[in-house]
Amino acid sequence: MTFEIFLTRSISADKEFVFDWWTDLSPEDSKLVKPLKNRQIISRTPNLIVLRDEEEMYFRRMTFDVKVTLEKSERWVSEYDGKDARARSEYTLVSEKDGTTLLSYRTRIEPKGFLTKVFSLVVKPFVKRVFANEMKIFIRVLEDDYRKKRTG
Repeated sequence: MTFEIFLTRSISADKEFVFDWWTDLSPEDSKLVKPLKNRQIISRTPNLIVLRDEEEMYFRRMTFDVKVTLEKSERWVSEYDGKDARARSEYTLVSEKDGTTLLSYRTRIEPKGFLTKVFSLVVKPFVKRVFANEMKIFIRVLEDDYRKKRTG
C-alpha cells in the first residue's frame, strides 16, 4: 500500500539561497512546524546529513532515521526509515527567469505493519495536507529570511 505525494511551489528567492536554507538542517527546525517534535543531527558532511527525527502526526509519535543526500544546489533526497513507515522524498530546484525558484517535491511512503498498511490509503489526504502546511510555513520563513538578507 505504498503511496506518493507530489507538490510544486514557487519561492521568492534565488535557487542557491533556497538550497542552502532548506538543507541547513538543525534541532531548531522543530520550532517551525508542529509535527516535528525533535531533531538530532548524527553526522554532517558536504554531501550527506544523517539525523534522527521524532514526529507526531494524528496522535501517533514516530521516530525516523534519516539520510539526506545533497546535490548542491540542484536537489536533495531524504530517505526515512522508522518502525511505522519508510519514505523517500526528492526535492528539485529550478531557477525561473523572474528570479524565483520552483521547488518540486515528490515523496513515496511505504507503510510498515498490518494496521499502518490498512489505513494508509485513508490517511493519505491528511498526510498530504500536513506536508503542504509544513511546506507553506517553511517557505514563508525562508522568504522572510531572504528579504532580510537582501535589505539588511
